[in-house]
Amino acid sequence: MKVSCIKNTAKDLNLQEVTTIFSHDYKYPLEVNKEYIVMGIAVYKDGNYPYYLIDDNGFPDWFPYSLFTISDNSIPNNWFVEVHSKEDEGDILFLSGFNELCNNDDYHDLLMDRDENAMRTYFKRKKEFETEK
Repeated sequence: MKVSCIKNTAKDLNLQEVTTIFSHDYKYPLEVNKEYIVMGIAVYKDGNYPYYLIDDNGFPDWFPYSLFTISDNSIPNNWFVEVHSKEDEGDILFLSGFNELCNNDDYHDLLMDRDENAMRTYFKRKKEFETEK
C-alpha cells in the first residue's frame, strides 16, 4: 500500500479522534506530495481514527490517515491482522501489517523506542515490500 501526503499540519484534524497531538498548530515531519509506503495500519482504543505506519528520513512513526490519499491500495500477501477488544490490555484495537508488528507483543513499543533490532526488522520488511512490487 502506498499513500501520497496531501498535508502535514493538524489544522483540520479532529483532536477528539487524533489523540497523539494536542494542538491544531502541530506540523508533522512529512513532505507534501511525497509518496510513502504504508507498513502498517492501526486503530487505537481511545479513538476510531486509523493511523498509517510510515517513515520519513529513516524514522518510522504512526500518522493520521487523513494527511494522505491512497495512491496504491494493494497490500502485501504476507500482512497479518490483530484485533483486540476494548477490555484487552494495551492501546491498540486493530492492527494490520508485517509479521513482527502483529505477532510480537513487544515489537510495536520497541519500534517506537527506536530499538536497533526493531528498526533493522522494519527496514528489512520495507525492502521486501519494495522488491515484491
